Amino acid sequence: MTEHPNTTLARTMVEAFSRGDLSAVRSAFADDAVWDLPGRGAVAGEYIGPDAIVGFLAKAFELSGGTLHLDVIDILGSDWGAVQVQRVSADHAGRTLDCIEVLAHQIVGGKIVRTHHRPDQQAIDAFFG
Repeated sequence: MTEHPNTTLARTMVEAFSRGDLSAVRSAFADDAVWDLPGRGAVAGEYIGPDAIVGFLAKAFELSGGTLHLDVIDILGSDWGAVQVQRVSADHAGRTLDCIEVLAHQIVGGKIVRTHHRPDQQAIDAFFG
């Protein structure tokens, strides 16, 4: 069975992030894409545009001391977009992160236009302060 193109886009973006290819990550997003991550920690906020989104992802990696790791559990694609379920972990400066996150990527014309990032909020806020 062939994977839905929106599933492939989300999977390709995660794989690019995992290997540090931020240019490929950037190319997955529309020029006016929005990524929203609720919370009170250092990485919470609304990021608009591919540069801001990649900047947020790079900052999260930096704040984790380079230990941030994503394990995709599943990605479900449809004509609306893709829903990504992942386990995120990190261990830095005496803090440990290990939680499940759900990201809903709205995709239009082969580009992510909005990401609703919903983690274990307490775990993310505690780790990223």
